[in-house]
Amino acid sequence: MIRTMSISLGMLFGAAWLITGCGGDDSVGAPDGGGDVAVGPEAGLSEAGRDAAPVIPTVSSWVGTNVAGDMTRVDVSHQLAPFDTPSQQKDANGYPVAGASGKSATDVGFLLPSGTYKIAYKGDGKLDVSGIGKLTGGWNTVNGEQQNQVQITGTPGAFGGFLDLTLTNSGNQSVHDVRILFPGFDYANAPTFLPQFTDLLKPFRALRFMDWEATNGSTMANWADRPTSTRFGASPFGEPLEHEIDLINETGKDAWLNIPEHATEDFIHRFAQFVRDRLDFARIDAARAKQGFTTPFRLIIEDSNEVWNGGFSANKTYLDAANAQPNKYTGTYGGTYGPSWMGQISDLMKVGKFHGDRIVTVGNIWKQEFGTLGKSSIVAPVLSGWALGAAFSDVSLRFIKDNYGDPKTYVTYVAIAPYFDADPTTTAALGTLFTSLNNDIVSMDAAFQDFKKLGAEYGVQIVAYEGGQSLTGTADQPIKHLAQHDQRMYETYRAYLDFWKKHFGEALFMHYSLAGTPGIPEFISQYGYWGSIISVLEDPNQCGPNLPTLLGSESVDSVVHHCPKYRALGEYVPQ
Repeated sequence: MIRTMSISLGMLFGAAWLITGCGGDDSVGAPDGGGDVAVGPEAGLSEAGRDAAPVIPTVSSWVGTNVAGDMTRVDVSHQLAPFDTPSQQKDANGYPVAGASGKSATDVGFLLPSGTYKIAYKGDGKLDVSGIGKLTGGWNTVNGEQQNQVQITGTPGAFGGFLDLTLTNSGNQSVHDVRILFPGFDYANAPTFLPQFTDLLKPFRALRFMDWEATNGSTMANWADRPTSTRFGASPFGEPLEHEIDLINETGKDAWLNIPEHATEDFIHRFAQFVRDRLDFARIDAARAKQGFTTPFRLIIEDSNEVWNGGFSANKTYLDAANAQPNKYTGTYGGTYGPSWMGQISDLMKVGKFHGDRIVTVGNIWKQEFGTLGKSSIVAPVLSGWALGAAFSDVSLRFIKDNYGDPKTYVTYVAIAPYFDADPTTTAALGTLFTSLNNDIVSMDAAFQDFKKLGAEYGVQIVAYEGGQSLTGTADQPIKHLAQHDQRMYETYRAYLDFWKKHFGEALFMHYSLAGTPGIPEFISQYGYWGSIISVLEDPNQCGPNLPTLLGSESVDSVVHHCPKYRALGEYVPQ
């Protein structure tokens, strides 16, 4: 599924739990027992925790979410544009070096709510704020930090509201460690994440960081290029990896991480080492025990994203690599899975074989690095699948079998994205739109049966890396927008998730995505009405029963606080 505009906005604006002793065979490539099997009320507990009374689960055993959202962190400076200072005059964290100046100008008014934010920096240079932000007084020096307040005026639904930060340094002056804290937080001991964000994550078993890592189209190849938490502003390579691991440690959720398409083997080793060394297993274990998890921990590792998708650069990257070794990665498919046209696309089959080869390399590296802690079994490599049919996944698995041996030794999951959509001729009215959505769900039966057969043949589990409604396009946008807040969307999501469970049981299902951005106009939403809830800042208590069945004539503003998608997803607890 191509999510071009949604992803670009997320990039620009910012956009494990452990079972003690479950390591088993820690040799590289060792199987981990075949997937997400519930192991009773004591699953995920440390030895000490097993003496406590059983906990009623507050988290789903199979529903997860992609973590894309509008406002996730207390320090909003992570969502701002870098300083325009020439690169040779910037330090390693993106600040102008001593004596150099620069400006950060970010069209962020549509995103930031109005309010009084605390602002701070270190150094002896000068920081001015303009645009939608106005300083409310003079700077005060507290514990070596310059502190002030800035009044920000948000412009929801309207682009062109720039927040401007200007650094002026002369002589040996410099400015660094700039922070802008969301209203309600103090300079001391400010947490990384907004509590509204972590509260929204409570029902979900797993978190996928594809958007946070800016996976689609990534050109990052070397570990030194990764974004860090000390660097100012947004990076074209995504969010700081430190924040991903911090979120795992805080919430105790499964982590689904993506490897950039150009990543070198050195990068893959360093990524695995970084995650291994920063995971706080004691903290994760405690969070899991508190939530009553019934599934073993998974650190899910994916090779890029949707490598079958010609709309993403990984497809061409892998095809070029495959064409460089034509005898190894041929374009033939010898299997019987459908649809027939899929197996006949030579270039697609080449990509599938290269992808199968690469996931073995990626998985073995991660298992090797976690094996140093005796925890290789928590690593779960995932193979990309195309929801239209199993042939693409089969050619990858066949390549692994022919060149390495039993695929389940190297692959834990085959992941697909079974989005549901409506026939374009039915979207002029809500009634016909929802009928069409439900018909599309049922039409997935044959493909699901094929994937179920594929999973059984190879002993791997079928999961969903993304999924949910996929209403896109320029036609009938007001109706499509209203549909996101209609009682029938809740009923459709229930039918959809039940349909998934009917075929695959409690196999991991990762909704796309967590939250949208309020006020985004429909000429942007033509690329998709993503988000299970309108904003991280939205009150999920609004997602109660008796949502309206809309007529189609209502204004979107009058219904946006209804969140039937989030309500439906959240109800699959304790399942």
